[in-house]
Amino acid sequence: MKTLILVSLLTILTFSAFGQGRSSTLYVDAYKRDKNMERIGGALTVFGGVTLFVGNILYWKVYHDNNGTSTDYVNAYRNIMLGGLGLMVIGIPIWSYGKANERHIRIDAELINFRGLALTNGVGLRIKF
Repeated sequence: MKTLILVSLLTILTFSAFGQGRSSTLYVDAYKRDKNMERIGGALTVFGGVTLFVGNILYWKVYHDNNGTSTDYVNAYRNIMLGGLGLMVIGIPIWSYGKANERHIRIDAELINFRGLALTNGVGLRIKF
């Protein structure tokens, strides 16, 4: 009886050790999600940087103008700069989080030997003779 329990336990452990832990569709879905997160974060960062740069130029141009321009323009351009900075503050963490997760998923997929993140489900079994 002890031998039967030992053999069945070793068999179960062998199948679970060589089995594929996660489905490749989970990898593909997570990879797509993280790739989109990286793209959105990159777009927010670039748009925020451009907005910050343009707002800064307009702010200093109006601020140093000696024609007695209204402070409404100064406040508006300062708000544009702060809006661009806010977009960058949101975009940079999203971009880096998406890129890091995408890299981890790609490494995991290569370790499990998914061929190009294939869209197949299943369990991989190895039989050694």
